[in-house]
Amino acid sequence: MKPRAGHLMPAGLVLALLAAQAAGILAGQAFLPQHGHTPLAQRLLSWDGRFYFAIMQQGYAWVPAAAHTAQSIAFFPMQPLLEYAGAVFSGRASPLPPLLISLACGAASIFAFHALAREALNPRAASFATALFAFWPASSFFIMGYPTGLISLCVIGALGAHLRGQYWRSALWCGLGSAAAPTVVFVAAALYLERGVALLRQGATARRVAHLVAWALLCVSGLIGFMLYQQWRFHDALAFIHAQAAWGTAPAFAARLYRLADWHWYIQQANAGRHEIAQGLAAWRAGEKTPGMTAIEAGVQRWINSFSMIVAVLGLAIASAVLWRRAFIIALAGWFVFVGYVWFIFSTDQNMLCVPRLLYPAIAIFLGFGWLAGRAPTLGRAVLALSLFATGLEAAFAAGGYWVV
Repeated sequence: MKPRAGHLMPAGLVLALLAAQAAGILAGQAFLPQHGHTPLAQRLLSWDGRFYFAIMQQGYAWVPAAAHTAQSIAFFPMQPLLEYAGAVFSGRASPLPPLLISLACGAASIFAFHALAREALNPRAASFATALFAFWPASSFFIMGYPTGLISLCVIGALGAHLRGQYWRSALWCGLGSAAAPTVVFVAAALYLERGVALLRQGATARRVAHLVAWALLCVSGLIGFMLYQQWRFHDALAFIHAQAAWGTAPAFAARLYRLADWHWYIQQANAGRHEIAQGLAAWRAGEKTPGMTAIEAGVQRWINSFSMIVAVLGLAIASAVLWRRAFIIALAGWFVFVGYVWFIFSTDQNMLCVPRLLYPAIAIFLGFGWLAGRAPTLGRAVLALSLFATGLEAAFAAGGYWVV
């Protein structure tokens, strides 16, 4: 395949994604009851995106006495730093640079993923995998000022470099990513395990141990830098962890294990979604359109989360078998991300609150499902259609000011 041809497919997917999101925004504004009538850019820059924007404008804040209130220190600095650079051209008041930076990183991650998929899979499977990556519901965050694309770009860069034996470049990508989100630390842990075993098999000499330690420190250098900043600014290197109390207190170890073994916990979100949709429809029929649509949207979010979890587990399982010889490190990193999500989010009261977004860095999902779709194209097209529809729907909800996580 010619190098140029390798760019045509992801370019087409980026255009299709933008078209779906534009259609979703237009449909959301035309048919959904609106939460406010602020300019579109301000509505799209929502939820976490607003925190990143505020950090860019005002810097970090941390008040330990108000730990149960959401504070900016809970959010990592790479996205605000990029927004700060973008604000040089437009000023700090405009929400456009954050939105454009988020979108540019998301588009770049699709190109990067396609290049990696072509190394790991045959062309047909790689195309399916890239399409699923591009249309995954979390790609809606590309237009909401989130670092979703930036995180994926760092993870893909790290895994691709690792596969090619460019270990220091891999560590550098991880280090950059660890300044964007804690999720990248799970990827770094998988790379560290694989790299550590490979080096120590050659003999645990002082030089190899020092090499491994230096490499591991570079893998989490962004996180270390953020912690050093917090120690200097707030005299607490772990302020970002303490601030997580605003999103709920983690249960005890035994309670977490019990939840992971309890099948009721797994279906709770789908059942809650069904009840919310029923309540929303009843409210809508009673003439309460905005409260009704709000409840329906919350239920749809839970269904999207449940659907995404099923696809994620299936994709990771298949990837583990398919990539065993050629690129098992990608599958291993995917499982590390998944286990980290299950333990730190799924086993807490948040349950499956942010599945599409937080599992996005487990890119083995898409390689595994791409391989399956290459052999069962009808199933692949059905999942792609559902995923693209969900992405457009998320854009519609975001444009309408609804809860999108």
